[in-house]
Amino acid sequence: MAKIKNSVWGIFSEGVKLYFKNFPKFFKYMAFPVFGQVIGVILMLLASFLYVENLPKIIAMGGFFDNFSSIFFILILLILPGFFIFSKAFWDYLVAYGAINSMAEAMTKTGKLYDFSAHTEMITRRTTAFAGLWLLLGLFTIIGIFPLFWVIAMVLFVYFVLIFQVFTFEPDKSPIGCFKKSLTIIKGNFWKTLGLLNLLWLFTYVLLPELIKSLLNLADVFTFLAVFVEVWARQFPIDEVNKFLINTPTAYQLTSLWIAKATVEGFLGYCLLCFTLPLRSICWTLWYKSLNKGEVKLDKRILDRAEG
Repeated sequence: MAKIKNSVWGIFSEGVKLYFKNFPKFFKYMAFPVFGQVIGVILMLLASFLYVENLPKIIAMGGFFDNFSSIFFILILLILPGFFIFSKAFWDYLVAYGAINSMAEAMTKTGKLYDFSAHTEMITRRTTAFAGLWLLLGLFTIIGIFPLFWVIAMVLFVYFVLIFQVFTFEPDKSPIGCFKKSLTIIKGNFWKTLGLLNLLWLFTYVLLPELIKSLLNLADVFTFLAVFVEVWARQFPIDEVNKFLINTPTAYQLTSLWIAKATVEGFLGYCLLCFTLPLRSICWTLWYKSLNKGEVKLDKRILDRAEG
């Protein structure tokens, strides 16, 4: 059993150790939630692109196809497969916010990472409450977007950072109760929590992604993939945009290759951030245990499966 560390750096270093020690398993668990989102979006864009490209020929067929409602209906049907893949992957990614907390606790108790389905079930059997938690967080985020609420939203974000850990380990709590409990246990530890938040942000949102991007740039991966995306990028009104940009101080001019490369970098950057979710969840689980002054209860069925 791993000893709970109380310092910010101790929590962070223990989280990094557990994450990279079990990286292949975490990668396998996160593969569909991450790549499924990207594949779903690509399929929707590709279906829309090919449909629009061939739309004049389709309309020329007349009859059923020479009708706006029919054209729109066919477009919806074409993008549905990609939309379903994206939706399923996105939901699985949201569920991971809770399931990985259970995995982190299992690793500290048994030293093993096992039975992903059991950890996921801990969250999915409370789907309504979990959706409610995300809805409240979404409303909070929307309100926090307004400049007038930026400061108070940033402060409250620190106090609410443990809501998913509370939800995972305290199933008696309602979505509102999760926010209240997170605020309660962080009281008196605001600056330490902010320090851990900044450390995780710097490592998983800046240093690690930039390091991997630099390595990919050295291998010219972005340019290689951008060649395949450039056909889609050529559909943008680049000439019209450049006419506007030429009158700006920088006089910067866009190219289809630049748009394609930026798109590839955006997709890969998003994937890198998503794959570091387990690291953040592990650290916040360790921090929750430290502030909650004691052991958290892990579903007995999960422990039984480990022993079996």
